[in-house]
Amino acid sequence: MSSLPPLVSVASGTSGPAAGDETDERWSRTVRLPGFGLTAQARLRAARVLVVGAGGLGSPTVQYLAASGVGTLGVVDDDVVDRSNLQRQVLFSPGDVGLPKARIAAERVRATAPDTHVVVHPVRLTAETAGLLDGWDVVVDGSDSFDTCYVVADEAAARGLPVVWGSVARLDGQVSVFWDAAPDGRAVDYRDLHPSAPAGGWDESCADVGVLGPLCGTVGSVMASEVVKLVTGVGEPLLGRVVTIDAGAATWRESRLRRAPHRAAERAAANASRTATAGAGSSVPGADTEEARAGQATPPATAAPGTRSPDVSVDDLVELLAARDAGEAAFTLLDVREPDEHAFAHLPGDVLAAGLGVRTRQRPELDPGLPVIAYCARGPRARAAAELLVADGYDVAVLDGGMLAWQLRASSAARA
Repeated sequence: MSSLPPLVSVASGTSGPAAGDETDERWSRTVRLPGFGLTAQARLRAARVLVVGAGGLGSPTVQYLAASGVGTLGVVDDDVVDRSNLQRQVLFSPGDVGLPKARIAAERVRATAPDTHVVVHPVRLTAETAGLLDGWDVVVDGSDSFDTCYVVADEAAARGLPVVWGSVARLDGQVSVFWDAAPDGRAVDYRDLHPSAPAGGWDESCADVGVLGPLCGTVGSVMASEVVKLVTGVGEPLLGRVVTIDAGAATWRESRLRRAPHRAAERAAANASRTATAGAGSSVPGADTEEARAGQATPPATAAPGTRSPDVSVDDLVELLAARDAGEAAFTLLDVREPDEHAFAHLPGDVLAAGLGVRTRQRPELDPGLPVIAYCARGPRARAAAELLVADGYDVAVLDGGMLAWQLRASSAARA
């Protein structure tokens, strides 16, 4: 089984901190690892990781991710520190009792890793607040309820996000990596492990059955390691594998996890439905026309004003870019990611419209006579921008899978 390509790209020629730099010294023990180096460290600096739950698992995960050099950390937790938390939630001290966990977690990170930007979400993750998942590279699920696990699983799958998941109770812990959009037929998510919640909604907690405090540190540290592997492409993540830790017997056991055929069919139908809904009734820039099937790139079609066209695949975009370079096609390629994401890696000849549709309605001047192909890291932000642009009369398509799909294609081509 081969490792996955890195989730986060860096600009051509980027090699991380300069030699002899104070920052370089901080990461010196990591960059010496075989296959890691300064480039992998630069990927961590560019990474955006959202941690759901700042409790027993979130505490060590947040600490190790910040110490590892992750550039942006998000913390989602609506709870306050309780005295009973102090036995295992190592981010907190007795003086923090009664204070919001997410805010205290952010303060601890800023004190120990000042170069890490921390985004605080002191709310409960639900289907209504799931927009919090937009714009991240990977999600860490350290929550302690089935309800939240299913929300993370479903909303991450809708956005093509990988999830690093962990669970602890009594003397037992589990860790795995889920990714509904994984390449090479390796798709698997939380519902493949737990198709439905226990009958009657039973959901035991540490308050009910207890938990060994140090076990939380063990599981949380493994979760942090999985994030680092996903971001950098170094090592083989636990995708399709579940590790079960029995702290009482001091044993680790690995189980294989594969998606059942009926689930594969369900997910394919769900993805097709979502794509059809996004672009129903409109023409396709770079569609699968007779000319395209014959190997001739087709320029983005000019549809009625204000049209939301179906998604464009990365293969379509390759042909469209070649046609544009040859003067045979004209369109605007619009990057709606943030400036730091654009600086690390972007598509040729694009225009930056940072945050359009998610945090701002402002955009650069665009030629209204040209179709637009919008892209972000995976797709959700580009779809939000597309809604605004369509309302302004533009003909818009979204790059299916975003920058990640583009990079995965390039990585597959390089291995071929």
